[in-house]
Amino acid sequence: MRFFVEPVWNLPLVLVTSFVLLGLVIWTYPARLKSLPPLWRRVLFALRIATALVLIFAMLRPAVDIVEKDDRASQILIVSDTSRSMGTADMPGGLTRREAILKTLTDCNAELEELQEEVEIVYFDFAEQLQAVTTPEAKTDGQFTAIGKLLQTLREEESGQRTVGIFFMSDGAQRAGGENAIDPRSEARRFSEQTGIPIHTVTYGTNELTASGLDLAIEDLSLDQPVTFERKTVPVRMKVRLLGAAGQKVRVRLLLEDRTGRSLGEPGELKPIPLSKEATPFRDIETRESSDLIPVELSFVAEQAGEFKIAAEVIPLEKEVKTSNNQLETLITVRKGGLRVAYFDIYRPEQRFLRRLNDTAKIQLDFQLVLAGQFASRTQIDPKLFERGAYDAYIIGDVPAEVFQGEGRSLLVELEKRVNEGAGLAMIGGLHNYGAGGYANGPLGTLLPVKMNASEKITATSPAAPGQHYSQKLQMLPTRDGESHYLMRLSATSNDKLWRALPKVGGANRLVPKSGAVDVLAESDDGVPLMFATDTGKGRVLAMAVDETWKWHLHGYGAEHQRFWQQVVLWLARKEFDNEGLVWARVEPRNFPPLSEVPIEFGARGNDGTPIPNADYKVEVINPAGQALPLTPQRVEGHGLSDFAETLQPGDYWARVSASQNGSSIGPSAMARFIINSRDIEMENPTADADFMDELAAMTGGSTVAPEDFQNFLKEFIEQGINTDLIRHRIQNLWDNWVLLGLFLVLMTLEWTLRKLKGLV
Repeated sequence: MRFFVEPVWNLPLVLVTSFVLLGLVIWTYPARLKSLPPLWRRVLFALRIATALVLIFAMLRPAVDIVEKDDRASQILIVSDTSRSMGTADMPGGLTRREAILKTLTDCNAELEELQEEVEIVYFDFAEQLQAVTTPEAKTDGQFTAIGKLLQTLREEESGQRTVGIFFMSDGAQRAGGENAIDPRSEARRFSEQTGIPIHTVTYGTNELTASGLDLAIEDLSLDQPVTFERKTVPVRMKVRLLGAAGQKVRVRLLLEDRTGRSLGEPGELKPIPLSKEATPFRDIETRESSDLIPVELSFVAEQAGEFKIAAEVIPLEKEVKTSNNQLETLITVRKGGLRVAYFDIYRPEQRFLRRLNDTAKIQLDFQLVLAGQFASRTQIDPKLFERGAYDAYIIGDVPAEVFQGEGRSLLVELEKRVNEGAGLAMIGGLHNYGAGGYANGPLGTLLPVKMNASEKITATSPAAPGQHYSQKLQMLPTRDGESHYLMRLSATSNDKLWRALPKVGGANRLVPKSGAVDVLAESDDGVPLMFATDTGKGRVLAMAVDETWKWHLHGYGAEHQRFWQQVVLWLARKEFDNEGLVWARVEPRNFPPLSEVPIEFGARGNDGTPIPNADYKVEVINPAGQALPLTPQRVEGHGLSDFAETLQPGDYWARVSASQNGSSIGPSAMARFIINSRDIEMENPTADADFMDELAAMTGGSTVAPEDFQNFLKEFIEQGINTDLIRHRIQNLWDNWVLLGLFLVLMTLEWTLRKLKGLV
């Protein structure tokens, strides 16, 4: 038996705290008892000291390590892998891995019989589950290799057993999905900490199965925006594994589902995406390595609303035998109402942060860099940017009007037409726009809601007048009209407080509204007008005097900066009040391996967008065979949740959700599609993982043994002798019990009662 302490903090700090506590009691408490007789003083002082000692005892957290001897019969486990990858014939003599395990056990039969005289030998097979067997057989019918789950099972079932060692025979590669995908390394650490049983590993198979052949594969396909909007450029990231393709060019491309003539529940044909100016749907890559993993980013433009399958494919090379892993699929939801914005500005901080609007799903912002100063005339702006329907909104930064010339005509004339047809227009602060940029007498002079004069234009001989700009720092705040305006609502509960917390901007254009019909939405705290809005024709126009909203981002208000500019774009395009369907369904992520448990979220909202917490739901999943499988919905925090586990069959699945309230339908049913990958997790890449087997042995105090050395290992194991007197350690805490708590309460109560009797309370 061994006594030890585990202090609540580090030991020096606990000791210092204890001395301080006792010192305070000794120094301060006697003075409070001086009016009492000596016996009472001694009793109360002793009770207070005893209470302090109980606290110190609890802070030290003492415990006793009790050593116990277990005299029951000991056992050794031989656990061997029966998963399908063990049928790989990569062992000497053309044997499969499983056949090699059986040969090893047969060759070591004499040693095993000798070992069995001292301990009981118990055989187990494993793949998805652990199964006791009398004699290992040659079968390799296990669907997956779940080593993490195996270690978890061994740890949980070890309680009360007398296992002195485990011989683990496998290729060491975890290949499991869903609830079986338990991290084997984490479980190995738990197993070692809780049982102390050594695991001796014997590895079968090679990790160079595909290195000598040719194999191309797509891995880790991901979308930045699995839900996006029409006309938005969507990045698609993946990793491409190239084995045996050194020196060869390989094309990676995107395929998009064609749903023409297809109904819900029916997949469409995947077709290559053509090259466009806004996207890069294919790319050629090359490696000089025999084995390489290359990250690739492609993109495409979501042209049509709906839910589509998108696939990344590495085009097979000649002589490539296995092509099932050349393609990987996922799903993307494209919604109506996607917005495209053309933004013209010089290279300055404001443009860099405005371009972060591309991180949102709904907005595609295309930036046109304009050269500054004497190089401005070299900027070439494509007239196609101003064609009808090309963009929903335009933003002009620190750019003079003369830049907008193309093919012998003013592009601002085209921009004026687009605004009158319904496109939005915003101009933000700068030194070379508004009147100084020559916009007063041009087509935008009638659109912009601020007064401008041709005499304000900057030329080589006429620099900017000092009165055209404010140089002091300004706090941008909503005006009385702006407080209730969509553009200025950053918070539903503390909007004014939030605006006052934003960093000040360093100056602004000196602008005044063109007329009383212009809405002044923002001003500084001393009344300088900073933002103006108006409707013109079918379009909307915004004029901002500031150009340093990027400082909000740098001072920790990135979310507010993003929200403000999203609202600007949505307001310009008249999309601020667009709503989604009343019933919704969502599955995230969109891809799952076979046998996964798929979470399906769903809900319903009213016409005003508020959730309906008491809605009744009907949920079903249509599998690839066309069967509708009903699910039981559960309400969770105002919405619904169901889990779907019948995912053995690969292919496309559709979750269909309908909602009602008081017996009346809330709206059309919602559909959400997800994919069960067609790849065979077990046989996709059946290489052995000798590194993990080495780690497993090291973490548990065991040995790594080659199959051909297992017989000698057993001989040495027997010669060294097996300690069948199993010693177990039982930790008994002395502080975490009712006795200590009761003692503390008794001492405190008794002291308080005595002080009460003597009138000290």
